Amino acid sequence: MSARRTPRVAYLDGRRFQRLLLGGIARLIGERGHLDRINVFPVPDGDTGTNLALTFTAVGERLSNTSTRHAGELLAAAADAALDGARGNSGAIFAQYLQGLSESLAGHYRVRPNELALALASAESCARNSIQNPAEGTVLTVMRDIAAAVAPGQLPEHSDFLTLLTSLLKKAREAVATTRQTLASMRNAGVEDAGARGLLVLLEGMADALEPGLAPAVAVIEDGDPSARSSAELSHDGPPEHRYCTECLVIGSAVNRDGLRAELAQVGSSVVVVGSATKARLHVHVNDPAQAFTIARRYGRVSAEKADDMLRQERSLQADGRRVAIVSDSGADLPATTWDEFGVQMVPLRVTFGNESHLDKVGMTAAGFWAELARNPVHPKTSQPPPGDFRRAFELLSSHFEHVVAISLTARLSGTYQAAMSAAGRVSKPDQLTVVDSKNASVGQGLIVLCAAENAQAGKSAAEVIAAVERAVAQTRTYAILPDLSYAVRGGRIPKPWRWLARMLPISYILGTDPQKGVRVRGVLGRGGDRVSALIRVATQDRLLKSGDTLLRLGIAHSNSPGAAEALRTACSAAFPQVESVRVADLGPAYGVHGGPGTLVLAIQEYLPPGP
Repeated sequence: MSARRTPRVAYLDGRRFQRLLLGGIARLIGERGHLDRINVFPVPDGDTGTNLALTFTAVGERLSNTSTRHAGELLAAAADAALDGARGNSGAIFAQYLQGLSESLAGHYRVRPNELALALASAESCARNSIQNPAEGTVLTVMRDIAAAVAPGQLPEHSDFLTLLTSLLKKAREAVATTRQTLASMRNAGVEDAGARGLLVLLEGMADALEPGLAPAVAVIEDGDPSARSSAELSHDGPPEHRYCTECLVIGSAVNRDGLRAELAQVGSSVVVVGSATKARLHVHVNDPAQAFTIARRYGRVSAEKADDMLRQERSLQADGRRVAIVSDSGADLPATTWDEFGVQMVPLRVTFGNESHLDKVGMTAAGFWAELARNPVHPKTSQPPPGDFRRAFELLSSHFEHVVAISLTARLSGTYQAAMSAAGRVSKPDQLTVVDSKNASVGQGLIVLCAAENAQAGKSAAEVIAAVERAVAQTRTYAILPDLSYAVRGGRIPKPWRWLARMLPISYILGTDPQKGVRVRGVLGRGGDRVSALIRVATQDRLLKSGDTLLRLGIAHSNSPGAAEALRTACSAAFPQVESVRVADLGPAYGVHGGPGTLVLAIQEYLPPGP
């Protein structure tokens, strides 16, 4: 009996391309953790695998709902989904690579091997041209080398797709291996470029989908392999030049990508601008995300803003004995130094003035908010983070830690908790994630986040950290005085019956959190009354334990009122003798929208230090 011959694959139509791409995407997502751990270029922020996984998850979801047999239409759908879902430097580059493939093969119902080979060269050029300062020894090198390996004259005549993919894999493996030696960051760490490895993994998955066994899956981490270490442990040249990895979409009738790229290069580094004439995605590392977004608005309508704090991200990924990572939305008010000290990942809420959206505490600071409020006649509004922002944080941290605990602004005030829960339902490792409703706000939520971070830093298990957080939720109360309700009324967060009171009565309102009843009115104060004494009085009445032996931790937040915050801190020291610490923070812009100038917040927590 003669051996079975593998049938020739002479063309790819939409259905075949769909199968190959979904196979590659599945393989890529499976290698996410390894790619995160070897990520040291352009900065060692340990997120290349997560960014590629999220980018191609968006592609996979679009392709799974696409039924066309037209190869060009299928690739156009993939490129558009990649542009919408691109995350990070690597995600943006891959999105433009797909855009180049799509443009080259736009009119092809079926694609022949020689046609795809030519399209790979166009795609590489398209990706390279999207980068302000392309570097060799990265995924761009692999894209160039595999295109050259299958260029006209390099393959036997009448080659089919099995021959083509075999040649691509051989050259890709050789090219990826060279990235260990080209750039100093990879050479010093002894690892491959994470984006280059990602392209190889994608090709391996596609090859195996075309012919099972053509590119079998192999273990990528061996004992003693330096790539098994966390990227944050690998040697590098100190902190990055720019702190924030900043991204957004720009939509317009004619987006000048070259002009946008050049302007961004004046204020940042790692500039990548990808897309088409009507929709572009920018990626840039800057110290002021608001500056990048302002530039982007000159080129079109801006949406999907994101800014990751790379210094804080690097701190959060350090292997310092922690088994649990902590995430919180920006509703938690804590001093910036505390976020940095414990490496807590922040997911920012949105603050919107008219058509301009800002990232709470990242794209807009408290000082910037009060300046804009005084200048802008449009009253701002707030919104919760999109689930995708939570998902990215969850996916990144779960590839480095045993468990991730996310602490949310109370569900009684915002949809933030639901956004976090929605993201939790879509992560690749749901068993490694717990979302907790803080049932508090501002510095109350901040103290709960601090409790979680301290227990995580002490090396506690996930169960121990979660138990400590749940105890802290039950033992934390937040109180606030709003000078008047006019800001809350304009922000749309006040019931209609209160709006009449806000207009007619010259009084301030004292609010307090309650685990069962949410936020409720605890009293009123005449305009010009002593806000500090009023807060102390309400907090004293609510003391969870009446004895004076309970150790307390306090938090104070103020809206552009540092003098009032200092007076409250002094009064608390006299009213509560058993105080472990008092942390003072600016009231975040997301709260300033509804509280207005003069808002003062006090949080009290029965403090139980982490045990050994």
